Amino acid sequence: MIFLILLSFVISTTIGILLSFIFFPIRKLKSAGLWLRFFSGAALGMGLTSCLYFLCLLANHSGYIFVIEIMAVLFLFALVFFVFIRRGTGQGGVLNAPVILKFKFQWIFPLVFYGALLSSVISFIIATLKEPHGKWDAWWIWNFHARFIFRSAEHWRNMFTGALDWTHLDYPLLLPLSIVRSWRYMGGESLYASIFLSFLFTFITVGLIWAALSILRSRNQGYLGGLVLMGSPFFIVLGASQLADIPLAFFFLLTFVLIFIYDRLLEYDRKGLLILTGLAAGLSAWTKNEGLLFLALVMATRFAIMVYAGGWRQAVKEVLWISAGAGPVVIIVAIFKLQLALSDHLFAGMTMQQILSKLSNVHRYWEILKPYVLTGLSFTQGFANIRTGIHFNPGLVNIILLSVYLMLMGVRVDRKDRLNLLNAGAVLLLMLAGHFVIYLISPYELNYHLMTSLNRLYMQLWPSAVFLLFMAARTPEEALISKDVISSGEKNFKNKQRKRGKRS
Repeated sequence: MIFLILLSFVISTTIGILLSFIFFPIRKLKSAGLWLRFFSGAALGMGLTSCLYFLCLLANHSGYIFVIEIMAVLFLFALVFFVFIRRGTGQGGVLNAPVILKFKFQWIFPLVFYGALLSSVISFIIATLKEPHGKWDAWWIWNFHARFIFRSAEHWRNMFTGALDWTHLDYPLLLPLSIVRSWRYMGGESLYASIFLSFLFTFITVGLIWAALSILRSRNQGYLGGLVLMGSPFFIVLGASQLADIPLAFFFLLTFVLIFIYDRLLEYDRKGLLILTGLAAGLSAWTKNEGLLFLALVMATRFAIMVYAGGWRQAVKEVLWISAGAGPVVIIVAIFKLQLALSDHLFAGMTMQQILSKLSNVHRYWEILKPYVLTGLSFTQGFANIRTGIHFNPGLVNIILLSVYLMLMGVRVDRKDRLNLLNAGAVLLLMLAGHFVIYLISPYELNYHLMTSLNRLYMQLWPSAVFLLFMAARTPEEALISKDVISSGEKNFKNKQRKRGKRS
């Protein structure tokens, strides 16, 4: 049984990795670049196979999913063979981690990182044993949708009725269909499918931030980025909760990582990276509704940045390539939204007069701004307690520690990364602004809505924020070795002065 679940994940990961070779045909990679392929391929493959399963459901051919996916794997293998062997377009030596400058005690970084990784895995297992069905939203939205679709067989469309609108039927189906797909492989239901899916997304997010920073900055910078993510208690708790927020956070992060790599490889044919970027952003829209806002912001800000940096023609060209990657997934989301999903649960039945009334309520702005600040400072520590309300959670708060770290280490931004840091930072801020507007016009009781969702919205952006901070901060090598160079220079200067004194 478990073997068949693992087989479904192996096939989806294979599909994702093969696509990465097709759109980014670089052959000679060292460890960080190979791991980047694996982490991104695992998520992209999962997203694409869920899209494929949705199309099979629409065509009433879901029972043939194994055969269809095997044919897809064989086709992609043939395509990769054509790209690498027949055309010989593989390029080498690009995605290799930078050479690590040697300094004392650098072995501490991997030691602490792998110790934290082991601890995080144990914490994940303990949290899963406590709640094997996941948190509330997992079993009454995501896992419920998966069970209904699987058990209904050819009558799966019956889920999308007004009687079940309390389960948020407008939510996209990447997670439920990924679970159903695994159950199809094994021929029955199992908790292991949703548990393994949440485990996979939690730890490939850690892996992605390590691999990306190792490639773009330094290996030790990657260890630090992964440590900060694993050192955020709420990240592991939310990952084990079987919700869609961590998978969404992964696709946000992957979108930024691919754009950064794209702008580093100026001398290569990079169109495939833009296609993968669009695919990652598109899959975020197939994961949660927040992904639709993210996709729109990524394309709009990238267009604006490129108009400034490269002109209108370059801006249009890049956005078109990103659209080529996102387009197929957006079509699937549109089919789901227009043909199946009921109206958005947030705005169903709301009139324009009600919306304008909420927007003109000045007190409502303060009611949202205060939790925004308090939650923003301490969301990494855990769930908000609905009985005590939102308040500052003291202790080792990650965002404060990172601010102190940045001040101590200093900032060093590669020239190729400057516009991307501005672009990505703008997307994250605009995402928060978009959520702020949603809270303003929300039909729900405001305090309840904020306490049950705000910390998760912050966590969706947290891995990307950590990545951006370590892209801007000096690496340990730069900070420590520069001090060593200065101190050794001072010693040499003093020795020369002493020798001159003795000669005189």
